[in-house]
Amino acid sequence: MLPVELIDDNGIMLKKCVMQLIECWELSDDFKNWVEEACIFTSTLVDRIVTGYPRATEAEEWEKLGYEDRIMVTGEPFALWVIESDKDIREELPLDKAMTDMPGMDVIFTDNQKPYKQRKVRILNGAHTSFVLAAYLTGKDIVRDSMQDDDIRNFMLKTIYEEVLPTLSLPEEELRTFAGEVVNRFNNPYVDHALLAISLNSVSKWRARCMPSFLGYVEKMGKLPVHLTFSLAALMAFYTGTEIRGKALIGHRDGQEYNIMDDMTVLEFFRDNSEKETREFVAAFLGREDFFGQNLNEVAGLTDAVTAYLEDIKTNGMRAALCRIS
Repeated sequence: MLPVELIDDNGIMLKKCVMQLIECWELSDDFKNWVEEACIFTSTLVDRIVTGYPRATEAEEWEKLGYEDRIMVTGEPFALWVIESDKDIREELPLDKAMTDMPGMDVIFTDNQKPYKQRKVRILNGAHTSFVLAAYLTGKDIVRDSMQDDDIRNFMLKTIYEEVLPTLSLPEEELRTFAGEVVNRFNNPYVDHALLAISLNSVSKWRARCMPSFLGYVEKMGKLPVHLTFSLAALMAFYTGTEIRGKALIGHRDGQEYNIMDDMTVLEFFRDNSEKETREFVAAFLGREDFFGQNLNEVAGLTDAVTAYLEDIKTNGMRAALCRIS
């Protein structure tokens, strides 16, 4: 069984669901034993950026194909599928061999996918979450354009190589190779990955993708990681707004509105606190244990640092504040 749902331990969760249905449907013990003994439920990790239907170029793509395809999607050439199983199943299911003529299509069989998941979440997803909100407020709209901006690119590179990689457990050469692939993927000329699409639910994303690197760096280095700390201030600047319209908090960039999408609890917090004095605003946000699982004001120096960065963004604009640390 090879589930691909984007949840932790998807194989374990699938087996749990199957076993619950066996009980619910009062199926035989023989069937239950067969599922337990003869079936392998793998946990998998899929890593590929897929941006959806290519609406802007659909006619051109149809012409290439010779027919109309209304369910095609745009995806990057890079793809990684990590399959975790207690039993080695590569002989029964030699997917890695099937992919040998497709460059970039890697299948890894392992008994522990967690280091690969950690690598992907902290480097690829963590990079996205740490720079996209700042990039949007400098006037960028897609990832590729952001990567061709020296200030944003330098910010992203320093975040990955100086602050994220030192907190990971896989061999350094392997991590640096993967990081290089990530940078190349962000520059893909055929994928228009919208920053606003990545911005969805950024508070929970920061907790899942950036906070482990942030706290790991603090523990290992005994100081704050500058760029991950700045990313918190950038998040607060992006989420600044006083009106909820429908299911979105309304933000403003250069006089134009944009929609901030997150859980209503998050949106209501920013609506009710955005106009407070900067330090009070920061302390209230970092103190939300329901957002972060802990009170981040207790991290030495963090409240002061985020306050200073956010004040700089408010006073001088995102570009100027970003340049000061890039």
